[in-house]
Amino acid sequence: MKSAEWPVNTPSVDQFRRLEGVWRSRGYGKILHITKDRYTLYEETAVSCLAVHAGPLSELTQHHEDLEVSPAGQAFSARRATGVSRVGYYRLKQLPPSLARTEAHDPEDPEYNFEVFWHTFAEQYALFTLKNVDWDKSYRRHRRQIHPDSDPDDLFAALTAMLRPLRDGHVRLHSDWGSYSAAGQSQLYERLDQELEDADDPREVNSYLSELREWLHDVIHEDYLGNNVRHGGRRLVEWGQLNASTGYLNIRAMAGQSGDVGHPGKDLAITDAMMQKALADIGHLPNLAVDVRGNGGGYDGVALRFASYLLDRKTLAFTKAARKGGGFTGRQPVHVEPAEGGYQGRLFVLTSELTASAAEIFVLSLLQRPALTLIGEPTQGILSDTLERHLPNGWHMTLSNEIYRAFDQQLYEDVGIPPHIHQPFLSHESREAGYDNALDQVLKLTEND
Repeated sequence: MKSAEWPVNTPSVDQFRRLEGVWRSRGYGKILHITKDRYTLYEETAVSCLAVHAGPLSELTQHHEDLEVSPAGQAFSARRATGVSRVGYYRLKQLPPSLARTEAHDPEDPEYNFEVFWHTFAEQYALFTLKNVDWDKSYRRHRRQIHPDSDPDDLFAALTAMLRPLRDGHVRLHSDWGSYSAAGQSQLYERLDQELEDADDPREVNSYLSELREWLHDVIHEDYLGNNVRHGGRRLVEWGQLNASTGYLNIRAMAGQSGDVGHPGKDLAITDAMMQKALADIGHLPNLAVDVRGNGGGYDGVALRFASYLLDRKTLAFTKAARKGGGFTGRQPVHVEPAEGGYQGRLFVLTSELTASAAEIFVLSLLQRPALTLIGEPTQGILSDTLERHLPNGWHMTLSNEIYRAFDQQLYEDVGIPPHIHQPFLSHESREAGYDNALDQVLKLTEND
């Protein structure tokens, strides 16, 4: 069976060696310095140029695919091996003057770290307007709290206070002693927190949710699949049959299928093998329920590979654009080619507020599919890739620097992709009665097949 992957051209060390020089990315705030045998990657802002990675040129061949160089050799672009974005670079005459200024600064200087942090978001974060956050006002409010003698705790407190209003699950700050996530509390967490409070139950919401998800897993296996379940990809994918006409496919994550973290190519190969096995078992059925209610994401490329086995024609999955200066790069269209032997029947995709990131990309890529029904809750609404950035003091952070739009240019960031049929995930009523309301809805819609 033919897989659905796009043509991949892994560049050679010699190809990168011929690009010797200094390059600035279009968007993404990166400087790439290539010498005869090594490279150095810098993160750039208006006030900084910070070296963050260095190594042999062979590492560049592992991180990039489909290298294209302009005829005059003054620009090149490549697709990141961990995603679907093509990033362009143009040649500079030399490293920027900000590099020397950065190297002259004390890396522990709290004021300088504050400035690099603020400029990083000011220049790279894509969603200030959508989040209704005035970043300049935030600077004026918090900058005066930081002075040359501020200790790391004070700096961390100021930075997290600035991030909190973003309510973005892709925004995180990691220090030497702890981490902070700017994710807002979902309605699911609020609902479960209220249940615990009403019952005077001292458990934490996270542990309570974990117990409920395990309960649902057992209910699905025992009551809906009759314990006749097959697994693949380190048990991150499972499938079975709900009844004589309806199959069930649960995709728990969009990364990790190979068990080799950071190697999406291996995950893609395992995904192909799993989907071929799963569809050999249940692909002949007229209905298929795909469950991504607990899928928190992973690699966009893996998400699109799963989607390719559920499409029958080349499909525009989405367009994406990254922050660039005061605006954005041009929109990159991302298409999905269908896999041979992919599923063609009625498709029911189950979503929840836990369906996030690359799992949302999976749903996004299916929106033009005929005979598609989304059942559950809106997805989490964090579609952008995460851009990793660093501070001089060694802290690092992630942020959303891209805008994803559906085939019809609809923007689902922050609000999530809505279902066609609403069914609350882990509702109190369904738990009390011992059933899965979303799967019951699927069975009701397919009862005459």
